[in-house]
Parts: sequence; C-alpha cells; structure tokens
Amino acid sequence: MNRVLYVALRSVYRKLRPYRPESWYYQTRYRAVYHRYCNFRNPKRFSEKLFHRMRYPEPVFSYLADKAAVRDYIANVVGERYLVPVISVHDRIDETVIDSLPSAFVMKSNHSCSQVKIVTNKEQEDTAALIRLATEWLNSDYSIRGGEKHYSAIKPKILFEQPLLSAGRPPDDYKVYHFNPSAPGGPGRKAPSYALIQHIQGRFESPSQVFYTSSWEKMDLKRRGESNAGVSPRPDNLEEMLDLSEKLSKGLGFLRVDFYVYQGRLYIGELTLTPVAGRGTFDPESWDRIFGEKFGWPEDVSDIEAVFGLTPVKRSLHTAAPKLTDRQNASP
Repeated sequence: MNRVLYVALRSVYRKLRPYRPESWYYQTRYRAVYHRYCNFRNPKRFSEKLFHRMRYPEPVFSYLADKAAVRDYIANVVGERYLVPVISVHDRIDETVIDSLPSAFVMKSNHSCSQVKIVTNKEQEDTAALIRLATEWLNSDYSIRGGEKHYSAIKPKILFEQPLLSAGRPPDDYKVYHFNPSAPGGPGRKAPSYALIQHIQGRFESPSQVFYTSSWEKMDLKRRGESNAGVSPRPDNLEEMLDLSEKLSKGLGFLRVDFYVYQGRLYIGELTLTPVAGRGTFDPESWDRIFGEKFGWPEDVSDIEAVFGLTPVKRSLHTAAPKLTDRQNASP
C-alpha cells in the first residue's frame, strides 16, 4: 500500500475509533487471536470468559485490579504479612517525592500492567526522567490498550515499594491460576477447586516459563510461541501458595494470584482477573476449553464486595459497563 495512503487511512481510523460499535471492537480483537467469534451470550472457553469479564466487568473488579486498593483485601483475607512493604503512595510526583525516597525502591503504577521501574541506586538516576516517567503513567488510561474496562475506573496513583532483590535481581514469579468450578445442583454449588502454577524466571532479562500442576509436575502446556524447557525445584512454600490463592479467589470462577518468594517468605505481587487481556493463547489449544470448563460461571462476588464495603450490584451478565473512554475514578 502507498505510504501516504496508509498514513491517511490510519489517521482516519484513529479519529473514528472512539465511535466504533463496542461489539465490533471486542469481536475484532477476539477473532484476530482465536480466528473465531467470541460467544458473549454463553461463554464456554477460558478466553471467552476473560473477554466477557473485560466487556462486562463487575464493579468490584476495579478494586481487585487496583494495586493500592487491593492491599486492604489481601490483608483482610490472608493477612498483612504477605504484602510487599510500601514506602509511599502518591497521585502526583515531583522532586520532593523523589528526594524523600531511600536509595533503592520499586516504582509502579496502580492502574496498569508492566509499568514498573526498579531503582537500585537513586543517586545514579535522572530525577527529572523519573518524574516524567511517573507522570506519563499517571496520565495513561490502560483500559484503552487492551479493552479491560475495569482499569478505567481506577484512580491513577504511583506506589513506591521496598525492593525484593537478590544481587540486584528480582525474585522469580509464581503465578497461581486458581479455578473454582461450578458443580451440578444449582447456583452457588461448587466442585473442588483446581490450580496450576506458571513459574517465570528472569522476567526483566530473558524470561523463561514453565507450567506445573498443583503437585509440581511439569505440564504439557505452554504459552504459544514460548519455550517450556527445563524443570525447577519444587518451592518450599507451594502448599501455602495454593492455600492463599484458594482463599483470595473465593467467589470467583478464576483468579490468578502472583507470588514472589524472597528470603524464604511469600509475598503477593498482585491479583489478575484478565491475564494478557484475554489474548494469551495456549499450546495445545485444547487447554482453552479445558480451563473454560473449570472456570465457574456465573460468578458470585458478594463476599468480595462486602470486604470492600460495596453495595452489591444486581445486573444482567450482559449489561454493558461504562465505555472505555469513561474514567470514573471509582476505586480509592
């Protein structure tokens, strides 16, 4: 295509993008990855249920996805000892904030994914660059990037955490995929839960990842395009991880709980409702259907709403949530 024509068409597309039909937006994104249309009316596959969450999120999802607000939920359900120590939280960053920080810290936003910077020596950093980066994060709307509406209702903040580093490197990630299947017999009945662990090493360098069962047996499963070579030792905290993820996921058909192990202790990094914005394909593809069957549906989030002090919202599974362009700042 002629370069001038391509640039012109792209400009027109971007101007019209806010006015596109919502169904077209989500179906286009889903079809581009899975080569079929998403069944929003009666989702069966794991990917379909994630896309349904993105398009029709429960209000409490914004609190669970908010890296600042969710700390209260984690502390209430499993205890403060699993929280990464926070130095301070701000909705505006200037030189005074940076000057008040210790030499080493982790800077991250509360309303997005992958907006993280590890600082091992503040004196070697450009203060103005840190302020610009944090301000850029604060002004971003992550919900537009992947269509995850629940992020649009999070008031942007910057968290500064104590770094969990060994020889300047962060600890491995242990991401527990916890499923609470529905059981026959009517709403509210549940079958035994199911969990697997995604172990990621070197996430800021050359990451490798392997999936394990809850008994730490390597699975015939990987993210499409990723390697699953090697086997790692079973972590000493495995049973504790599984117990915590079960407690934190109560009421949800699925929740991913991200853990770190640092100096023998477990820390919870975040809770994830829609991994990879629903576009993380599995190999073999059959796992999408298997995980969908284990993903209890519909969900009952009333107990989680109670922890946050929210009034339960009664609405249809297909009642549209606010548009992606609406920033509600609902979470604290």
